Amino acid sequence: MLGLLTRRQEAELITSLQGRGEIPFKFEYLGEGANNWDKIARARAKTPDNINSLEAELLEKRMSDFLKAFSNVKKLNLIDIGCGNGIPIFPVMDELRRRKISFRYVPLDISKEMLDLAVRNVTKRYGRVESKPLLIDFEQGNFSDIAYELKDDGSSNLFLFLGSTIGNQSDMGRVLTNFRDSMSSDDFLIIGVELTNLARIDKILSHYHGKLVDDLVYYVPESIGISRKETKTSVTWNEIKSQVELRIILDRDMEVKIGKNRMHFEKGEQIFTLRSIKFTSWTLTKLLSDTGFRTEMLVGDRKNSYSLSMVQPTRYTI
Repeated sequence: MLGLLTRRQEAELITSLQGRGEIPFKFEYLGEGANNWDKIARARAKTPDNINSLEAELLEKRMSDFLKAFSNVKKLNLIDIGCGNGIPIFPVMDELRRRKISFRYVPLDISKEMLDLAVRNVTKRYGRVESKPLLIDFEQGNFSDIAYELKDDGSSNLFLFLGSTIGNQSDMGRVLTNFRDSMSSDDFLIIGVELTNLARIDKILSHYHGKLVDDLVYYVPESIGISRKETKTSVTWNEIKSQVELRIILDRDMEVKIGKNRMHFEKGEQIFTLRSIKFTSWTLTKLLSDTGFRTEMLVGDRKNSYSLSMVQPTRYTI
């Protein structure tokens, strides 16, 4: 896996471990990690009321409303940020096909393997689709040049950040600012998030246990010398931050090697591997407002357990 890291990513992993005792979750999607995530997504799809099915149902019901903002558009760029396996965007494509609106699929991800998987799944379902996969780490900055160039043929941009992926970010404000700075005044962004029900915390935590989750979160640790058999995992709920937190706890002293760097960890030390922030409609709307977005439409399911927000950058006047 470490051979897949760029020099900058290698430095980011080292400084994150040394400075915060954390492995950035985004690296778990590289290489074989893409298949690990795909297995989780497909297993989740078989369970009732999972976030993927809730999101898909909302998109199916409300996509026609979202597309009213593009009533005069003949071609749409679907910029699928953190695309995963591509399946969450199917309801959007289904509605565009129904309306006979042409589109270009633009998956954007840190993992080439994830991009390949998304394009393969889209092609399998829809046949030949114009695609432009982009290997980008959206945490590192805006991609306004790419978003601008996509509209050279007169098409419009619809950014999508689905699957409650925003909740996995260590700095949500920075990520959303990068999105905002990549958008013009006629672009739109749809964000899908899981909402918090404090009465269901135990049920939420149960989703973060099991072999499939372990295969995903141990992908990077095992590649740097942290043995799964000599650790245990801790899944907790942080009430102050409204987030699920997953940590690896070492059962013995361990030395890890990343490139030319060696780091020593002592027995009992904890390595932070995953966060999943949960929202209420109010905290989500406030986050979007604080990062310079205006909410055009906010919809949720009947149980208020999932939400879709369609937003645009706030245009300030002087």
